[in-house]
Amino acid sequence: MSKTILVLGGGWGGLTAAHALKGKLLGDYRIAVIEKRQSFVFYPSFLRAMIGETTGLKYIESPLKNLLKKDLEIINEEVIRIDPETKTVYTNAQTIQADYIIIAMGAELYPETIPGFNEHCLNIYDKQGAFDIHEKLKTFTKGKIAFLVTRTPFRCPPAPYEAAMLAEWFIREKGIRNDVEISIYTPEKFPMPSAGEQVGEAFKQILNAHNIQFFPENTVTKIEDHKIIFSNNKEVSCDLLIGVPPHGAPKAIVESGLTNSSGYIPVHPQTMEMLDNVEELTTRFPGIYAIGDSAGIMLLNGKYLPKGGVFAEEEA
Repeated sequence: MSKTILVLGGGWGGLTAAHALKGKLLGDYRIAVIEKRQSFVFYPSFLRAMIGETTGLKYIESPLKNLLKKDLEIINEEVIRIDPETKTVYTNAQTIQADYIIIAMGAELYPETIPGFNEHCLNIYDKQGAFDIHEKLKTFTKGKIAFLVTRTPFRCPPAPYEAAMLAEWFIREKGIRNDVEISIYTPEKFPMPSAGEQVGEAFKQILNAHNIQFFPENTVTKIEDHKIIFSNNKEVSCDLLIGVPPHGAPKAIVESGLTNSSGYIPVHPQTMEMLDNVEELTTRFPGIYAIGDSAGIMLLNGKYLPKGGVFAEEEA
């Protein structure tokens, strides 16, 4: 009898898993990718859009159907709930029973959880936000540009630091660098803490060489017009605010009770199966896997594996 493999999510991890399985499996298998979006979004292009090197959405998005093998099934529906015990997936249109489920739904953005973020902060993790940042940088002449990391973890840990350095280059090319102050505020102790303190210190030296000020261990509570307010009651004014919004597991994953205290799905670091006990690496639901940003993978140093496309692909 045929077996059904459902891949929930058509991002880096989901597409890689679906293609790899189709190439390896023999016999009668149904492999279906469930993805609510019609397109694949290439997130690294957001940084290029920010400085004007990418000029339109066609360089950021690609029709999802163009990226799938012809014999792979795509279901353009939204996952509402997952029952891991019965291996059942509920979408906004149907209920599907599976033999295996690979959860690759990524992380969602929750900017609304920071009061004032949507109103006063440009979102570098949003495709329109990247183009809006470019428009602001084009007309910026003097003042303070602040980059803000609101919460951790977030996908692609180097991204806000790359963005700050690209903005510094853009401003320098305009010939107004002496009139512009660039700063980064983050709750992290140092840049990219998952890579270790030595890497973080090296990154700080790079920022310093570009005259970008770094302010660690600052947790934002709310944002007002041209003002950031932190949990220690510190207030910082700026003329242009560019931010990383809070990330979290998609609501369907949370409401299905699949997350642990990390906020994501705990998985075995070698098999990607969902865990019952992180310390003992015991499997909770055989045949249920999670990869990419949806997964929480504990490293030997006690930190979680960073969230990024390259990790999602290798996990797949």
